Amino acid sequence: MNNESMWVQPTPLRPDGTNLSKFPVKALPPVIRDMADAIATTTSTDVAMAGTSILAAASYCFSGVYRMSAKRDHTEPIVLDALTIAEPSFKKSPVISMIKKPYNQFIYDWNNKNTQDIHRAQAERKILESKLTALEKKDDVTAEEIAELKTKLRNTPSSNFRRITVDDVTPESLVNILEENGTLLMISDEAGMLGNFSGRYSNNVPNLDLLLKSWNGETYISDRASRDNIVLKKPYMSICLACQPFVFDGMIKNPAFRGSGLIARFVYCFPVSNIGSRKYDTDSAPEEVLENYRKLIYTLLEKKFSYHDDKELYLHFDSKAYGYFVDYYNDYIEPMLVREMALCRDWGGKYHGLILRLCGMIHCIKCALNSSDPVKTCVDTGTLCNAIEIGEYFREQAIYAYSLGDIDLGTIKAERVLNKIRSKCITEIRQNDLYKLCRCTQFKNAADFAETMDMLEEYNYIRREKVEGANGNNKSGIMVYVNPNI
Repeated sequence: MNNESMWVQPTPLRPDGTNLSKFPVKALPPVIRDMADAIATTTSTDVAMAGTSILAAASYCFSGVYRMSAKRDHTEPIVLDALTIAEPSFKKSPVISMIKKPYNQFIYDWNNKNTQDIHRAQAERKILESKLTALEKKDDVTAEEIAELKTKLRNTPSSNFRRITVDDVTPESLVNILEENGTLLMISDEAGMLGNFSGRYSNNVPNLDLLLKSWNGETYISDRASRDNIVLKKPYMSICLACQPFVFDGMIKNPAFRGSGLIARFVYCFPVSNIGSRKYDTDSAPEEVLENYRKLIYTLLEKKFSYHDDKELYLHFDSKAYGYFVDYYNDYIEPMLVREMALCRDWGGKYHGLILRLCGMIHCIKCALNSSDPVKTCVDTGTLCNAIEIGEYFREQAIYAYSLGDIDLGTIKAERVLNKIRSKCITEIRQNDLYKLCRCTQFKNAADFAETMDMLEEYNYIRREKVEGANGNNKSGIMVYVNPNI
């Protein structure tokens, strides 16, 4: 019964993502392209995971500094929120760690270099606060004197040691950190902290406003009874997260995440698995590639940290690239909203904005490598083509991601049984014995389990046949034969 020639390939229980396009790593600018390849090689992972995460992290370098402009009343900040969805053992942690390292090193070096200035600024603000407290206690003080000192204090921003990255953070803490830093990079190999925003610590009341507004730099006001209100004029936060499929299942089916538009703000990456065929003795990431990547990130961050103007700088297409972008939108993007992207129309409505964000990011990185001014240099057709090629990858991934939102409980039960079969290396087993192995999951009774077995047989994962007990000693039952192709 377990002769492979007798079996056909099983039908996937979920929408099949194996035929999706490969990540267009060659469309990335130099240095980050080499880094993505090097990470994929040393970790023996799909380059899509490294490429997507590098882009999301790099977008932090430009947030609050540049906006990409298409027409006069449509601009996009260079902010990217990315979510990689992969099973355990996909080496998400080492991939994210290698990408994150220069950001942490830079902020450590920057804070050390500016320690004295930071302490001086903190002391100056504390002196002003003490003067204000003493002034308010005087009997002969005037309102004008108090107002003058309060204004001076307000115009002296608190200077603390800077932050770039955040990991597990609550909405309340995020407000404070963004107030001090203006922009942030949320980067982690686990997306569990998003549960903090779905109401985990607030009686299941979602608190998604800041996540939503920091994608586009919209003003955020935090009203507090215990202290002055906090007003964030242009908060920006790039997001680079990885998670397991069950976390994404919860997100895509969460009414608050879906209804608020948070799901539509992410680009998605479902890396191809090569688990089971990976090798340990892969080539390590070349020192030259790591150093070039570090230098690029340092260059971008030094420019960001030296920019102190509240006004963002605008990037523009040249005339030829703008014409191509208009045609791409009119002839391709808009018609797709009622065809290929009908299932993810909320995501598709932001797709042309994603292309602009990718254009701005690729353009700024190219300019940094060429030592040219990204504002004085127009975005050309080559950069637009690179952005569209990467955008097309994310479009396919988004359609696939949204299709997973329709997965029902029956499919999840069938996957649990298959995982049990794989973990025990089962080739054949009595159905009743398999039920005993699986009933501690979510099966109500044997009849419920039988429905799942019907589904697995329909999809060609198993075959069943009735068997009689040997010599009358064993009860008759159903023997389950497992498709060796799984």
